[in-house]
Amino acid sequence: MITIASETLLYLELVGRILLAGVLAALLGLEREVRNKDAGLRTYTLVGLGSALIMVVSKHGFLSVLGPNVDVDPARVAAQVVSGIGFLGGGLIFVKRDVVRGLTTAAGLWLCSGIGLAAGAGMIYLAVFATTAGLLTMVGLDLVERRILRSKRDTVFLEVVCHDKKGVLAQISTLVAKAGFNIESVELRKEAGEGLVSIHFTLTDSGALEPLVTRLAEEDIVAEVFPSGQRPAKKRERRKVRRSSE
Repeated sequence: MITIASETLLYLELVGRILLAGVLAALLGLEREVRNKDAGLRTYTLVGLGSALIMVVSKHGFLSVLGPNVDVDPARVAAQVVSGIGFLGGGLIFVKRDVVRGLTTAAGLWLCSGIGLAAGAGMIYLAVFATTAGLLTMVGLDLVERRILRSKRDTVFLEVVCHDKKGVLAQISTLVAKAGFNIESVELRKEAGEGLVSIHFTLTDSGALEPLVTRLAEEDIVAEVFPSGQRPAKKRERRKVRRSSE
């Protein structure tokens, strides 16, 4: 027979498992949050906490109904997490210009649910190992992609000369991002002339450059656009796209 003291200790242990799952999941979510992904710290933490809670309920929540003619499968409820997490993951994956995005975030969310299940089941070392392996994969392999596989990604340099107004950098960056490019780096210079600023972008991915150049040239705040496969030099002839005055 379970005494009150032992039951209290059991519940404290189960609460500890759930909290641990939340902490481990938050570590994965923090990495996504730093990269400004749609599912970040809060989403990952909630998935970890929820998975651990479901595992605990599945394993310990039906002990009171056990009897000679009652059989309980402790994994039956927890198993639904594996399929249920697909709804959240599916909402993070989208296709833009034939490029699939959100797969890493969705896969991390799926791993996060597994970590929560492991922690809720009392497999603490396994949960910690999975969290460490997940972080090494998400951070370490990203560095490998950037340094070793960088040559496989198209890199484009773009210079946009604009009128020096408040919020010009945010406005131009938004147009660039909407065109399907990732902004690897951006530099703001004020040597373009009086009342003008020059924004230098380093871009990657599969956006179409010509439509972006045309769209930028139509903006009232844009004076000139210099599209180039190389960073333009000051004294080199560059192809200019001027905004037509009407």
